[in-house]
Amino acid sequence: MKRDDDSLDLLLQKLRWLRLPGMARIVPSLLEQATKDNLTDLEILHRICDEERASRMKSAIDRRVKDARFPELNTVDGFDFDFDAVRKKLRARYLALHDLTFLDKGINPLFIGIPGTGKTFLARALAYRVCQATRRVVFTTATRMLNDLAGAEIHGQLERALRRYCRVDFLVIDDFAVLAMDPAQANLAFQVISERYEYHRSTCITTNRLFKDWPKVFPDALNAQVIAERFTERAERFICDGKGYRPTKAST
Repeated sequence: MKRDDDSLDLLLQKLRWLRLPGMARIVPSLLEQATKDNLTDLEILHRICDEERASRMKSAIDRRVKDARFPELNTVDGFDFDFDAVRKKLRARYLALHDLTFLDKGINPLFIGIPGTGKTFLARALAYRVCQATRRVVFTTATRMLNDLAGAEIHGQLERALRRYCRVDFLVIDDFAVLAMDPAQANLAFQVISERYEYHRSTCITTNRLFKDWPKVFPDALNAQVIAERFTERAERFICDGKGYRPTKAST
């Protein structure tokens, strides 16, 4: 028995050295099950490979979620589409985005409407779904992104900071065009949106301002128009103008 234990320990050491944690985790219990159920060698190999694949997929998803920097995780099953008629109406179109074909087409999901109607929740849930496909995501507010880029520019690291926002598969900017921008901020926003537009990378925004009101935010009306056109040329718009949602005490 000790010889078998030593052999198993050696096998586990080898698997860990080879960086196969999923296999190392399942081998002891699988060997016991193999004896009970008379599993063939091929069945054993399939199962340990399946476990390793699942382990790597989970690690990849966890890494994407961490890199996205969500302030809070939201999943689509937590959204009450039956709350009002507006939510019911957008359900089918929104859920269709979760097959993620929009990413390869460079389509921009735009959530526009008054506060409290679920814009940010829907954007986060969609971004989390993208993470589950192990695609790269950044979730940020407009203010945080612009402050980050402005600070990087001061320290001569703007190009590096721009890469973070420009090259990910899916960029979500919460509260875009909500607060007025100075010329420097508007220029930075233009750089991010323009590069993502040129390379057909999907950008999602939430905003409580209609596009016709964007000149109130941007110091240059032409700049506002160009950015709006680059968002809307390939877009899926969701107008969230229903009732404001506040969870009841029983649901919190």
